[in-house]
Amino acid sequence: MKLNSIQALRAVAAMLVMIYHVRAIEMDAFLRNGLDDQPLVSLLIENGFAGVDLFFVISGFIMVYVTGEVRASLATSGAFLFARAARIYPVWWLFALIMTGYFFVAYGVPYDVERTVGGSELMAEQPWLHLVYSYLLLPQHSVPVFGLGWTLVHEMHFYLVFAVLMLMPRRFLPWLLGIWAAMVTGGSLAGLSGAYAADYLKLFFHPLSMEFIAGAFAAMLVTSGRRFRPGTVLALGLAAMFASLLLQGDETAFTLGWGRVLWFGIPCLLIVYGYSALEVEGRAGAPKWLVTVGDWSYALYLSHTFVLSALRRIFNALCARLEGTQYADWFTLGAPGLMDNVLFYLLGISLSMIAAWLTFRFFERPAMRLAGKMRRALFADTNAQLRPGPIRTAVW
Repeated sequence: MKLNSIQALRAVAAMLVMIYHVRAIEMDAFLRNGLDDQPLVSLLIENGFAGVDLFFVISGFIMVYVTGEVRASLATSGAFLFARAARIYPVWWLFALIMTGYFFVAYGVPYDVERTVGGSELMAEQPWLHLVYSYLLLPQHSVPVFGLGWTLVHEMHFYLVFAVLMLMPRRFLPWLLGIWAAMVTGGSLAGLSGAYAADYLKLFFHPLSMEFIAGAFAAMLVTSGRRFRPGTVLALGLAAMFASLLLQGDETAFTLGWGRVLWFGIPCLLIVYGYSALEVEGRAGAPKWLVTVGDWSYALYLSHTFVLSALRRIFNALCARLEGTQYADWFTLGAPGLMDNVLFYLLGISLSMIAAWLTFRFFERPAMRLAGKMRRALFADTNAQLRPGPIRTAVW
């Protein structure tokens, strides 16, 4: 059973991050143009990076949900890890390669020199390692060659730990997740984590792992029939999310770690639990267009910053070409009036959606089909286990 509620929430998460970056690039253009203007959208979107927290909770939920029939074995864990790696790496490599090419054309080296110099001594001496770590999504002292990949470093860590947990019988999963949560909490409070997961130690004890664990517990509750007043829970989650988007303050070491978990992770947990529980009980659905965008969500997440950056450059070129005409201000971000802002938002969002569809249709979906064939060939005896299990009737 495909949960349309989860796909719809994936779409919301991706669009929230996209609009957050539209606003960020809009404001950066104001500064570059030397103009003082107000962004078209501020309320709620200033903290739109919370879409990442929603993604993390959803990831934990999906991992438990899609392994409902699993039986503990090394082969099953291997099949799971292969499936998740095949889901993440191909599209990531596509956009990381585009970014690598951009750096090479623009600066003569295939990476951002400042990132390697500002990172560890090893990266500064052997900057090619920055690319190796980036393409493999390994933790390092600088963000990957394509900055959005920092979230995927966490995703791959989640999958690896969950694959290890799958080696134990399924009945132990709640206890194992609890132990993982206790280790993360204890290690973080002991100072073993940081605002950025620069190495394996900081990655393992990073508070953001709590969002994945929370999503996993939500899936266990929903599928086991422990669905307590899901409508009320969803309403509380939405209210808390709106409040957090409005009130969460400036970025600090706390707000980048435990602050995110408290401000956004908890509301996202309530939303995912409440919405999915309503769907399995037949009391809620999701708009078809939102489910479709959910299918594109990974492609949208990785492609939209390229579209927006290119659009800003196009606006600059058109502004220079139309200088002296009444239309120049339409393409001058920061100019008086709303036309420049509205055009940038409409074109940025529309073109990002088109890029996401093209990426999904002509690259991601074919890559997924090929990976599926490889998984069936490599893990024929365990492949059938990686599917949702039965959802029990409500017990509350």
